[in-house]
Amino acid sequence: MNDGAGVVIVGTGIAGITAAETLRSAGYPGPVTVLGDEPHLPYRRTALSKDLLNADLRHDKIRLRKPEFWSERDISIRTGTRVVAVDTGTREIICGDGESIAYDALVLATGGRPRTVDAIAAEVPNLRQHDDAVALQRALACQPVVIIGGGLIGLEIAASAAASASSVTVLESAPTLLTRVLPAGVAAPLLDLHRANGVQIRTGVDIVAATPETVTTADGSSFGGTVVSAIGMVPNTALAQAVGAEVGPVGIVVDTELRTTVPHVYAAGDVAARPHPLTGAPARAEQWMTATDHGKLVAATVLADSGFDAPEAPPISRVPLAWTIHYSRNMQLAGWPGLADRVAIDGSVDDFDATVRCYEGNVLLGGVTLGRPAAGRAMRTEIEQGLQTRVTP
Repeated sequence: MNDGAGVVIVGTGIAGITAAETLRSAGYPGPVTVLGDEPHLPYRRTALSKDLLNADLRHDKIRLRKPEFWSERDISIRTGTRVVAVDTGTREIICGDGESIAYDALVLATGGRPRTVDAIAAEVPNLRQHDDAVALQRALACQPVVIIGGGLIGLEIAASAAASASSVTVLESAPTLLTRVLPAGVAAPLLDLHRANGVQIRTGVDIVAATPETVTTADGSSFGGTVVSAIGMVPNTALAQAVGAEVGPVGIVVDTELRTTVPHVYAAGDVAARPHPLTGAPARAEQWMTATDHGKLVAATVLADSGFDAPEAPPISRVPLAWTIHYSRNMQLAGWPGLADRVAIDGSVDDFDATVRCYEGNVLLGGVTLGRPAAGRAMRTEIEQGLQTRVTP
């Protein structure tokens, strides 16, 4: 590597932070610098949406590590720092304050930002960062709540708000909810659970205009209260585009080891579009565990490309695993259950006590566990083992 410039990681989410920790645990001796535009030290982002109203979001409660952890490992965490340019010729990044930082390897773990549409005013709150969650905690209690978007995050917010809001309404543009992530036989009990807790769910809704206090739909209906937008995220690819890396419709295009198309530049986490193990096409996975795995993998790749004699990296699963909580009911999703054409159920989905195996023909593509948190990891392993015998196009 060049003159001890070291590794610079852009992004203080779990992918970037895991990469930094892995570099140090592997014995990498050079500088490790992590840059984040939020003003806070790295924290557990899963705490933001799980049981939002009851979550203790004080920084000392949700931080990933104590402040001294980073200094003891000689990892430089720079908060409130925005990267505005990268010179790949000289291998330098330029920060918003004008500072220049040299790098040997650059890891883009820039994550994503809330998706926006013209009909929803920019002032409508969403949930992506710590400050968003703190603001929503104050806004959701004891008044009507209207949530735009019926995905897992939107429904997690609904479950939190239902405990104290005078009413909760979820508006979804699709004709049904969660069809991309869950088979119908599993989605229905989840929606029944929400309705049993007083949440009104409306599908096939065309939103004409939304402000922080009101949503108006194409059929003339109006919904008032605290309005929250939960219509998904888009990856932050601007920096990758600026350095000339290939960026596709879904994110920064990387190879299986998370290299971009630009030498010495890598991508990891929500922003990275790695080859899908079933199709080979670039695909992203927006899960905490996948981002953690990416952090480990990108660190191993950086070390290997630098010729550093590091311990062999542990195998990284290609199968995503996510978890969600609604009214204290745990659900885990492994693989791609929304692609299934048949399911096999062990237990009772209506009682939220089941393991659901999801198949395309005879191939196990995904799994959902209800009320059985320990079974999710086992399902992920089972799917991964099946992929070993499948040839990727």
